[in-house]
Amino acid sequence: MAVIGTVGWVFIITLALYFMVIFGIGVYGYLKTEDEEDFLVANREIGPAVGAATLSATQMSAGTFVGTLGVHYLTGVSFVYIWIGLWMGWLVSLVFVAPQMRRFGEITVPDFIAVRFGDDGTGGDRMRAFSALLIVVAYTVYISAQYTGAGLIFQSIFGVSTEMGMAIMVAIIIAYTAFGGMRASALSDFVQIIIMTVGAIISIPILLGNIGGVGELEMMLTSLNPALLGWAMTPLEVGTIALAFGFGMLGAPYEIVRIYSMRDEQTVRYAIGTTLIFQILIGAGVAVVGMSMRVLYPQLTTPDLASVIMSIDVLGPILGALVIGAILSAMLSTVDSIMIVSAGAIAHDIYAELLNPDASENRKLWANRISVIFVGIIPFFLALYGELLGGLVQFIVLLQAAIIGATFSMPLLLGLHWDRMNTTGAFAGMILGFISVLVWHFGTDAGVISGVLAQIDPVVPGVIMCLVGMIAGSYLTSKPSREALAPFFDV
Repeated sequence: MAVIGTVGWVFIITLALYFMVIFGIGVYGYLKTEDEEDFLVANREIGPAVGAATLSATQMSAGTFVGTLGVHYLTGVSFVYIWIGLWMGWLVSLVFVAPQMRRFGEITVPDFIAVRFGDDGTGGDRMRAFSALLIVVAYTVYISAQYTGAGLIFQSIFGVSTEMGMAIMVAIIIAYTAFGGMRASALSDFVQIIIMTVGAIISIPILLGNIGGVGELEMMLTSLNPALLGWAMTPLEVGTIALAFGFGMLGAPYEIVRIYSMRDEQTVRYAIGTTLIFQILIGAGVAVVGMSMRVLYPQLTTPDLASVIMSIDVLGPILGALVIGAILSAMLSTVDSIMIVSAGAIAHDIYAELLNPDASENRKLWANRISVIFVGIIPFFLALYGELLGGLVQFIVLLQAAIIGATFSMPLLLGLHWDRMNTTGAFAGMILGFISVLVWHFGTDAGVISGVLAQIDPVVPGVIMCLVGMIAGSYLTSKPSREALAPFFDV
């Protein structure tokens, strides 16, 4: 376990400078934020460069730099195919979801749910509350994964307990998100994606140099386990995990709210196209780094430590601090985004829209800030018992992706393009998708679902049951009203 004296003061000072920049951006965001729309969607002023950066940085979290890297350490090259699912999710969004959602131009995903599926007898209020609750539940799981990764990092660097490391992360992220809002989040993402990309790329030649080149890497991986260069995970496992990430990205509220924040549809298209470039660079880097660390440190107690050990023991103080900064950037950029979305679900969709529609802008702004504190603290306690959700960071992230994919991707996609879909169908699909994911996840963990079925990610039964509920519910009940269709279809 590393401590300050082992890591060195150059390492610590570099990290301190990084956090000073992040806090400075948070102060800037606070000074520029005047109302709820500013806080949640940055007054829709995000341009193409920052837009591309914020989509990329938000997606690539501790699940990438701790979790995905750790899974490559554990299973080798086969896990790289999950990126195909992510890219398919982005491409479908580019054509069929993102431009349409920006054109719709509201603030949150429950805003869309409440309008498109407003035939619930309450003008969409029930569907708004239901979708907001699902967002808070799913993203509480996601944030807990980021805290778990942070705890490992702070423990390894400073010698503190994992719990103390998580508490430090909670304090940092709440401080600048609660006050800076979306503007601070997006601008910090711009800094963070640069650090992530540079950190992933510069690690490769250093690690390969220590090993002796690509040929030596292949030979040593083969000697450890030939499956590391083949299919240590089965194609069915990898394929359904790719689907989980693809569906999860297609319906991700934390990405949709960034799309709402951009200037126009052209900015959205540019940002999504550019984010694919960042993903290719970082995805390739993470795969090579994970496998290289398996060769250099084959006996790590947990694969999630691979990136941290590399930064401390292999890269040297400045480059090591840069990579740790990249990992922390990945966590911070994702957690601040999710906190804003979850806080918006509570403060905007439940408080301002349902409980106190006449609230002043200042009251709504502070409701969002207080909600950030709430949604930031609750996952800390869940992270203390991370083994209940899957243990390794990547598998906790996967559970969240499955929940989001099975509950939001199809209602968003078909809600925008199928005018027969109605409120009953949407509700039935979302609830069946949510329940199916939980049943499959915990059934697999308990051994009730076993054999080849256990290799299937919960998103598959979740999306199937969501579609069954949507189609059956829509056709067994009346057509949607003109009011529900008018913002999206020619009626």
